Amino acid sequence: MKFIDTLLKNSQIKEAKLYGASKKASESPETGIVIQNPSAYHVIKDCATLAHKYLPHYVFGHYANPFEVLKGKFSKADVVEFVDSANSDIILYQLLTLIIEKIKKSGTYQTEEVTSNTHNTTQTTTTTDPYGDYESYVMPITQPKVQDAVFLICSAFSVE
Repeated sequence: MKFIDTLLKNSQIKEAKLYGASKKASESPETGIVIQNPSAYHVIKDCATLAHKYLPHYVFGHYANPFEVLKGKFSKADVVEFVDSANSDIILYQLLTLIIEKIKKSGTYQTEEVTSNTHNTTQTTTTTDPYGDYESYVMPITQPKVQDAVFLICSAFSVE
């Protein structure tokens, strides 16, 4: 997935380079070594699988300012692919949640606002307003637009 590859490729920590090796070790734990204890095969396989799945979380967490470092590095297609994949993969969903929470805490996204006029047209008999519905007017209410994940990520990373 290009989003994950970009996240890892731009990292300065050495562990980011383990992604390919962890995938290889999770698929074939005996590559390059002689396993003398059969249970070691499963330990190596499981450790490599976990490393491969959670390495992007670890790497993202080590960016001092991920939104500045990764600014403009993703395409919208990369973000859409990542968010779509997160809908069916719990590990990617956890990473998506981590990224969105960091975006919200950092305030690096733009909010779009929508203005709506609210006008109550129902008449009630228990009202305490002596003027009733005579020329009723309600000031426009400004509400923040509900943000979706693709918009938030694109905004935070300056994706066009």
